[in-house]
Amino acid sequence: MAGKPGGSAGAGWLDRRTLTWAGYDVASSIYFGVAPAVLLPLYFQQRMADLANPTAAWGILAALAILASSVAALAAAALSARMPRLKLLNAATAGLVLSIAALAWPVSSTLAAAAVAYVAAQSFYFAATSIYESFLPDLLPQALRQRLSGFGWAVGYLGGVLAIAILLLLVRGQPQSPALLEDCFAVLAILSAAFFVIALTLMRRAGFAALGEGVGGPRLSGVIAVVGQWRQHRGLFVLLGGTMLVHLAISVVITFTAPILASRFGQTLPDLLWLLLLVHVISVPSTIGWNLLMTNWSRSVPMAILLAAWGFVLLLMAFGSGSWMPVATVAVIGCCVGATASALRGFLAEGVPPGSAPAFFALATVAGRLAAALGPALFALISTLQGERAALLVILALLAAGAALVLLHVMRDEASTLTTQAKADV
Repeated sequence: MAGKPGGSAGAGWLDRRTLTWAGYDVASSIYFGVAPAVLLPLYFQQRMADLANPTAAWGILAALAILASSVAALAAAALSARMPRLKLLNAATAGLVLSIAALAWPVSSTLAAAAVAYVAAQSFYFAATSIYESFLPDLLPQALRQRLSGFGWAVGYLGGVLAIAILLLLVRGQPQSPALLEDCFAVLAILSAAFFVIALTLMRRAGFAALGEGVGGPRLSGVIAVVGQWRQHRGLFVLLGGTMLVHLAISVVITFTAPILASRFGQTLPDLLWLLLLVHVISVPSTIGWNLLMTNWSRSVPMAILLAAWGFVLLLMAFGSGSWMPVATVAVIGCCVGATASALRGFLAEGVPPGSAPAFFALATVAGRLAAALGPALFALISTLQGERAALLVILALLAAGAALVLLHVMRDEASTLTTQAKADV
């Protein structure tokens, strides 16, 4: 149950540790804010151009990478009960940087080697993310975690903005080719390495190594133990189920927006990078704005609007045809992508019991990854059989089911908070 912070309750929540934690979001966005949405789809579709359906082949590869990243997140959760989380985060982050670099090395000249590097990068990224996010409940009281989640997500986009700006200079005036995209991966690897070294050094100096595995010990932190306690945490599992379906729809949007815009509207790599920059620029104030609404007013109403916006994006992708469609699509994505993800992360952080954050965030990562694997695979299958429009409408229906579960959790939480406050006032 989460109250709405206000007055002195919200004072001083930005300190050395919380700012340092948010700094890792900046570093991780250099890769994740650019590569999965634009560089990787274009790169592998060009490498798969000789196949009958490059879009479907890319969807299958993306699904395999997502499944592998689910296993990596579970492994990270299991290891977090046996060794310090900061040490695990260092290892997973190093693996991510090396995997990004592998996409630019000569070994990636074969499609199979490039596919392995991509799968490894996604696996290390989501293993690191589940560990990094599990620190959130340790940093602030329950009522302030949603604020920090939104702040971290918002400032994280600055890393993506920097990366896109540098890549725009790199690709300007050059013909689009796999070699050019490999140069882009090399830039991302260098930038990521520099920012991760800074972020992890600051986290160590801010005392993150002392946080360890949390109060509950290995048993409570174990994923299997937490799943076995699902009746005690029924509300959180409802949230995880809804989050899974919402991420399924978002994964389809992220995975296929660039290929659809490139094939249907002739968008080139510079065009897509400019559109992605627009997403990042819009996402910073929109994430902060939505977060302020949720922490100072209502949660259910803003969340319902955000989830409806994703449905609108899917409808645009299915039926949009004018020259305005690419800009309109990415503008709506920019208004809701960061706010949706940070809100879902904040809802989970507010509800996790002490000591079980690594397990619950690993479950959240796995749920998101499984959904994101099913999304591209389902889209690839239905689009092959019935066309892209039918596939997008099926994804829209699944989004509606996920939205219902998420809103059920949020409204129950709000009702419980109001009841508690009313009793306190009596």
